[in-house]
Amino acid sequence: MPAALLAGLVALGTLEGCTGYSGSKAHQVAQWASQYSVISNDENVLADVRAIKLSLAADKLKDVTSNCAGLVFDAGTAYQNLPTPDNTLTNELNDAYEDFANGGSSCAAAVNLRSGKLEAALATVQAGVVPLEVATRRLAADGVH
Repeated sequence: MPAALLAGLVALGTLEGCTGYSGSKAHQVAQWASQYSVISNDENVLADVRAIKLSLAADKLKDVTSNCAGLVFDAGTAYQNLPTPDNTLTNELNDAYEDFANGGSSCAAAVNLRSGKLEAALATVQAGVVPLEVATRRLAADGVH
């Protein structure tokens, strides 16, 4: 599903309540997170972000682009697990995964480690970390670790 379409559906509220999970909202989120290995998927995404930074520090373009491609794949895997039973959590994760996919795609196409396009792509990747951290705290509050 294209990111713009998902964002539009979330904004319209058409995804909320279509879960099939039971119990409190926190219990529903915990069921969802367990079913889709959410913590593991998000850890993979963060590992990709760290690998990109290490590749940049090592000044290795091929490793940077490879790690960025991995980020796109892992963000796509995580994105497929949306929506969550919590509309706010869905929005936070959607924002993070979109930033990772968009920034990672541009980064994966880099031909130079010192280009403005790469810097912009990396800034977008880094921007995705913020909503993912917020979502991770929300998940922890719902008992998901």
